[in-house]
Amino acid sequence: MKTLSHMRLTLICLALGSVVSGPVHAQARAIPDLWSIPNAPAQPLQGDTPQLDLLPIDKTRMEMDIALRTFGAAGHLKPLIPELDAYSDDTLRGLSARVGEGGDPCTQAVRSALYLDAHLEEADWTQRWEGYERKGDIFAKVGTDIIIPDTADRLALVIPQFKYVSAGLKAYTAYETAQSHYAQTAAVRNGIAINEIVEQSLNSNWSEADIQKKRAALLNEAQSASERMLEAQLTIEKSMKEVDNRYDATLKAAFEEAKRGYERLYDPVPDSVLWDRIALTMPNLIVAYDQAKYAAAAQRVKDHQKAMDDAYDLMNETQFATDKALTQFDALARYAAPLARGDCSTIKRDGPVPAAKSKADPVGQTLRLPNDKLMIFLESIGISPSQDLMNCVCRSAGYGSSGTSQYYHPDTIGTYDKRYSCQHPGPPCIVSGFGCSRHPLPSDPKIWVNCGKSTGEDIPAAIADAVKLRQQKK
Repeated sequence: MKTLSHMRLTLICLALGSVVSGPVHAQARAIPDLWSIPNAPAQPLQGDTPQLDLLPIDKTRMEMDIALRTFGAAGHLKPLIPELDAYSDDTLRGLSARVGEGGDPCTQAVRSALYLDAHLEEADWTQRWEGYERKGDIFAKVGTDIIIPDTADRLALVIPQFKYVSAGLKAYTAYETAQSHYAQTAAVRNGIAINEIVEQSLNSNWSEADIQKKRAALLNEAQSASERMLEAQLTIEKSMKEVDNRYDATLKAAFEEAKRGYERLYDPVPDSVLWDRIALTMPNLIVAYDQAKYAAAAQRVKDHQKAMDDAYDLMNETQFATDKALTQFDALARYAAPLARGDCSTIKRDGPVPAAKSKADPVGQTLRLPNDKLMIFLESIGISPSQDLMNCVCRSAGYGSSGTSQYYHPDTIGTYDKRYSCQHPGPPCIVSGFGCSRHPLPSDPKIWVNCGKSTGEDIPAAIADAVKLRQQKK
């Protein structure tokens, strides 16, 4: 992040100070009435129901809250912090975009949970606080900056309005000091790393073989980072020795210079001149040597601190790289591999990594396809599911709560409006009652079998027969 130089920031604040120092009555007119009631917008944004007038982001928050509660009620993976009020508007929009991409509910739940975990820093202030390292150094530096007067403080003694400039400068300096000591906590870094690798595996459609190759590559990355850590530990020892050698060399040069000056005092001269020369020159030689010695010691302290900071940064970098590689190595087995083989229901945040199934489930994999692709596949094998069957499947998925209705409708409902989920095409299972939301088709074959009993359609059996017939043709 680029930061303003202190001189430039001072000039900006001085310019602002000239505005602050304007007429007092002008300032009074500029101060708003904090207790006044703001005017309501002339045309409030309309929600999906006539009872509520919501801003788009409020509607998004409500829809995502319903989606997360639905995922949780079905026993799917939950985010570490499920309260959506804790997240920023941009994070909610990103979550809505992921849910809007469709897929089976379990996969959606996992993606949603990992996405929110990747934004843990903004949802949990304790993670932010724990990220500040060497807090004592921060308080000491900020306290010193506040106590010691600077240019703006001196100007404020002459022009009272410049106290605002001084306060602004000190606040900005305190912010820069705190940021220089900040590093993300392990929980925050791990959340980001897990979401990154799982999304990469899904977007790239990795097979289990691809995932195993990536895991092997991540182990190599972790090993390389560990080797760099050992190099960093050796580097700090080498750097300290170099600093000490430079100090010794500087001290020796100062001593030799003082020695030469002392020897020049005894050049052949009359005794009267010699004693005058000693009285005048000797104190200067001593002072010059002491100054050189103290300067060398001060530089030695600075060089030691820089060597320590550089080594600390390098060790942090290598440690973070090792942690990231090992975290993603585990995440591929814990999340990505079960998703790739259709075992989403076995995913758990903690505990042992679920083992792979011994046999693939072509029916479950087919039913996990997005609605448009599933319909194309069913049409290719000569099946056109009835509306009654699809309505039953959506009702049986368990979306929504009591008092809502569920039915199948993948297209636009009413007038097209991209702001509202039901007023543009999307996931086909509609939940209507308290607003309107869309959800993907369930992938559990048992739901399809049970609904098919009432309509005389056995979709899972038809899919299994089609897959078997294609395998026989190969």
